[in-house]
Amino acid sequence: MELSHVPKRYFVTCLVYSGILCQYSMKMNLDVAIVAMVNTSSREYSMAQGEEQTRPEFDWSQTMVGVLFGCYYWGYVATKLIGGYLFDRYSSVRILEGCIFLGAVIHIAQPPAARLHVSAFIISLIMQGLVESMTIPAAYAVMGAWVIRTENNQGTPFTLLGQYIGMFLGACATGAITEKLGWAASFYIFGMVGIAWGVIADVSIRDLSLERPPKDQEDANFLQDSQDGHSSNQGAASSQTQTTLRPPIPWTRMLTSPAVHVIMLCQASLQCASHLMTTYAPLYYVHSFHRDVKTIGTSTGVSGLIVAGVLSVAGSMAGSCYKYKRSNRSTVRVNTIGFFGLAGSYILLAVCTNFSRSLLSFFLAGVFAATAMCGGFALSPLDIAPNFAAEIKGISTAVSHLVGSIFVVVVGLMTKCKTRNEWSLVFTVTACALVVAAILFIIFGSGEEQSWARDESHEKILTCTTPAGPHVKAIFTRTILPVQHPLEEDYMDNLRHSDEGEEEYLEEDTIATANLLADRK
Repeated sequence: MELSHVPKRYFVTCLVYSGILCQYSMKMNLDVAIVAMVNTSSREYSMAQGEEQTRPEFDWSQTMVGVLFGCYYWGYVATKLIGGYLFDRYSSVRILEGCIFLGAVIHIAQPPAARLHVSAFIISLIMQGLVESMTIPAAYAVMGAWVIRTENNQGTPFTLLGQYIGMFLGACATGAITEKLGWAASFYIFGMVGIAWGVIADVSIRDLSLERPPKDQEDANFLQDSQDGHSSNQGAASSQTQTTLRPPIPWTRMLTSPAVHVIMLCQASLQCASHLMTTYAPLYYVHSFHRDVKTIGTSTGVSGLIVAGVLSVAGSMAGSCYKYKRSNRSTVRVNTIGFFGLAGSYILLAVCTNFSRSLLSFFLAGVFAATAMCGGFALSPLDIAPNFAAEIKGISTAVSHLVGSIFVVVVGLMTKCKTRNEWSLVFTVTACALVVAAILFIIFGSGEEQSWARDESHEKILTCTTPAGPHVKAIFTRTILPVQHPLEEDYMDNLRHSDEGEEEYLEEDTIATANLLADRK
């Protein structure tokens, strides 16, 4: 096959995949490199070994380390407010390129900033969170514009699985590089890789005209047939569509609904639990088992790789549940298994005194976390309020990131002495929070559409899908659930773009519906 005959959407898919991989490799840098940057041995351990505590390059307390971890997510939350504005006015491909390129530049500047002053390092982390928070929404926007519907279940999961492959490569490579060349070298190497990706992306976008979805014959047929859902005899009728309106958002009733509250609680508790599996795992390993940085990096990376595989399988199972109209009982059951299983894994971590067993417990935690994400509370917004699912998910995501940024600071405060007993307390508290969230979801969680989500006065003008048009739940299941990650989070942006592509009622269908309602009255 000649390269010129390869559809451009394949190049776009590979470009997005490699970009996500670069960003998440950089994201794991600090989590592993911090082991070599600060003192990770408790005073009791050094005295027991008859060693003098070596003075690290940075004399940061465990509390300060927690603040540094939280800084990234402070910036991460802030940019969510302007992400939609930028997507409406600029090319999503260019936004994706700019986010990763600027993040790489800031990444290279972080070692000098850390050596200058801790406040400079904090500013750099906040800036990195600001620019990188829009990467995943931009990736969804790009894939939604380029990948045809029949390939969504392969293309988008493949692209966004770059998150987990990037975490695996970033953690493993950071451990090896830090051991051989020092912690700063890993920042420089991954930063240069990100800059190189930005240059390649810029050249590809200009040379292949990737800034906007293609209009040439090479890809136009695929996009027209699959995304628009029109045949040749429907093309003329589509021009007669009328503008549809959404019902007004019932903010007061939505924000006071127990079903919405329990979704926010579940996502926030799962976000905190996920930080222990990724952000704090390297420090836990070195504090509790005093392993070298290379072993720690590999152990942390393998955990992410296992989660990636489980998410793919769990996402496919969730798609089957939607296909066969799963019930509210199945949602509660799957969510309960995920949360109670994750809590049990953390209890095992709290009592583990062996490195191998703790590693296995982390792997089990990843399996249950993926189960909860793909089959439980994460699907509830589409059930309780289909018209306002994006708003509910946006609010719960913002709340979860805010709670998560506070949680990492609290963990730093709880592990001041860097002992195994302190980490046992952290895991026990997190397990209790997960159990509480699971119980409340059993009581208040719902899979039925809420009364406040239905507005009879707007029945005539609500947008509906036709047999030829896309189905929101199907798109959500195929493209988002297999790759969902609690830290990345805002996958509901994809639903917004899917809504824009929905087919509206044809004019005669709307008139017929209005006449039928008038006859009933």
